[in-house]
Amino acid sequence: MKTKRPILFDLDGTLWDTREAITESWNNTFEANGHGRPVTLENLSPLVGKTMDAFRLAYLPNMPEEPGKRFMKIVEEKEVEDLSSGCESCVYDGVIETLRDLAKDHWLGIVSNCQCGYIEDFLIASGLDDVIQAHLCYGQTLTSKGQSILRVIQEHNLENACYVGDTFGDQAAAKEAGIDFIWAEYGFGTNVEKKGIQQISDLTNDPYFVDLLK
Repeated sequence: MKTKRPILFDLDGTLWDTREAITESWNNTFEANGHGRPVTLENLSPLVGKTMDAFRLAYLPNMPEEPGKRFMKIVEEKEVEDLSSGCESCVYDGVIETLRDLAKDHWLGIVSNCQCGYIEDFLIASGLDDVIQAHLCYGQTLTSKGQSILRVIQEHNLENACYVGDTFGDQAAAKEAGIDFIWAEYGFGTNVEKKGIQQISDLTNDPYFVDLLK
């Protein structure tokens, strides 16, 4: 029986970093369809955690909306296929051990602004499918991350849940859902909170966060 508060996690910048793999996958798809290789780590990084519409507007600004969405769907599907072949190196150090430790007493879930299949890629890479009890993504809900968090909370009757993420968008999503937020300082966001975890293992080793998660 889980005796401590439920924990929901963001994915990119919190549990893993797939930017290099995505850059390669997306550029291959763009190039194969006559759009060059527009993706770089520098222009991809500010978009991480946003919905695919933000990526579409960044990389296909002159393409009409509907054709652009259809093409980005192809990009998404190829990305999921590429990552499914193995991205173990994308998983942050300590994530597997920490989440397995947390799962002894906490209900664990993942909520991300990603496409369908992406969270499953993480679960394949990390081998954590047996400890993540639910996950939900933008590709399933087409709603804000805050509303997706609320849906998980309601569907699983979670009480006093908290959300771990690395950006202002994650902070805003937790606020929208009315739950506490824990900032992953090692991720992509800067100056999001006054205090955050320096590494994922702080959730089980730092007395401040251990107490917060009781």
